[in-house]
Amino acid sequence: MGLKGKHVIFSFILLVAGFLLAFGYKLANENGKIVSMNEEELQEELQYQEQLNDIEQENKELRSELESLRNEIRDFEEKLGSQEEQVNTYIEDRNRLEVLTGDVPVEGPGITVTLKDAEYIPNEDNVNDYIVHDLHVHLVINELLASGANAISINGQRILKDSYITCTGPVITVDGKKHPAPFVIQAIGDSEVLEASMALQNGVLDRLVSDHVEVNIESNDNISMDAVVSSEGW
Repeated sequence: MGLKGKHVIFSFILLVAGFLLAFGYKLANENGKIVSMNEEELQEELQYQEQLNDIEQENKELRSELESLRNEIRDFEEKLGSQEEQVNTYIEDRNRLEVLTGDVPVEGPGITVTLKDAEYIPNEDNVNDYIVHDLHVHLVINELLASGANAISINGQRILKDSYITCTGPVITVDGKKHPAPFVIQAIGDSEVLEASMALQNGVLDRLVSDHVEVNIESNDNISMDAVVSSEGW
């Protein structure tokens, strides 16, 4: 398969995976209590679980493709030194994939979005009406991905294309690791574009405010994120 074909395949996989990231969460807390769902929501949850399983398989295939690409790059570097432009194209593809899979540390300009539980609201009897939920975190992450974020983290933990985020009372769990509020979401990319996307009329920021979530957004000249240490040894 040619370079362009591989590039299209990788781009398609990553595009689909980014879209499905919002749905990779569970609806059960640690005490086994199930969040009430109507029939439509239950059907959606079953579909989301199937999609999550597909994503996990795609992630394994993507890493296999990445290793194959690395080997091809080494071959090109050894045998085709004169074809520098083609080698550089392969290297750019590799670097992009390594950032997306969390295999390498990354740094650059971006923004920080901090989500906090609201103070006590006298008119709201249900505490769930003024705390941050995983839905709110997903809204922010999806908006940042759609706006071109190269890498995202929550409370310092890198978010990958197959990451799952769940809500358990006042804390969220990211890939099995618990994080209490406030939730500090950082994104590396064009800070002006990212910040503007959050402030779109009737967009994510307006939704968060209407749900009584305290939001703070700031631009950063440089954000650093560590590489992800995988149990598979990548």
